[in-house]
Amino acid sequence: MALSALLAAAAWAQPSSEFFAMDTAMVKKLGTLLDRSDIRTLAALGYRGVAPVAWDPATWEHLAGKLIPLLDENQLKLYAVYSSLRVDRGAIAVDPGIRQNLAALKGRGTIIWLPVASKDFKPSDPAGDAQTVAAVREVADAAALYGLSVSLYPHFGNLVERVEDAVRIAEKTGRSNVGVTFNLCHWLRTDGPDSLARVLKLAMPRLSLVTINGADRNGKDWGQLIQPLDRGDFDVRELLAELHRLGYRGPIGLQGYDVANHLGIEPAENLRRSMAAWRDYAKRSR
Repeated sequence: MALSALLAAAAWAQPSSEFFAMDTAMVKKLGTLLDRSDIRTLAALGYRGVAPVAWDPATWEHLAGKLIPLLDENQLKLYAVYSSLRVDRGAIAVDPGIRQNLAALKGRGTIIWLPVASKDFKPSDPAGDAQTVAAVREVADAAALYGLSVSLYPHFGNLVERVEDAVRIAEKTGRSNVGVTFNLCHWLRTDGPDSLARVLKLAMPRLSLVTINGADRNGKDWGQLIQPLDRGDFDVRELLAELHRLGYRGPIGLQGYDVANHLGIEPAENLRRSMAAWRDYAKRSR
């Protein structure tokens, strides 16, 4: 789509909720560095900002030195930075780039997104809680010095796999700047669609971020569980309505991991179609 057409689309009325894109929806390969054209496209389509990965020196350097200036230039927000935390028996490994780059995030309201992986502990194993809590406190306390917060990212196959795990760990930290994320695709893969009301109610006191995408209710793999927002038989409107009923007014992000490879849909097309679906949701809710 020509940039002029994208800019025209951005002039349409925007939903009141803040809708951003994870960089998984913007690239074909996870970890690809976003460039000026990516950010201009995002702005032109009407997304409010982005949440990129930063888990090694190269991605952190790009974030602080190039991506943040590009976002400022286009009046977009850096909603979250997806980093890394590993918890093994007798050892924790927090990405050192987090602490090294917190000053660059000061004043932006950016959330440190923390998935928690492990080689030694099985998913959801409470035996890893003590070490996980200690590691999350370390990140949260460092973030608090710059007015920032942390959100635990439940991820299929990780130690913190379910929303319940994230809530349990967040509560144990005793830190007010530790929240949790609800990821539609990971929740469907771990819990299934019938637990929606229960899981959202549990998460709500600490819910700081939500990610959505098109999905099949009973999907078994990422090709079924991560689609453009206008595809799949899972009723995203039901999710949004429940979030609204519970009082969630925070940001909502578009997940798009591997859509190009699984479904043959280019990132720009996924972004365009998903924004159109988002606007349609907003119109129907009025």
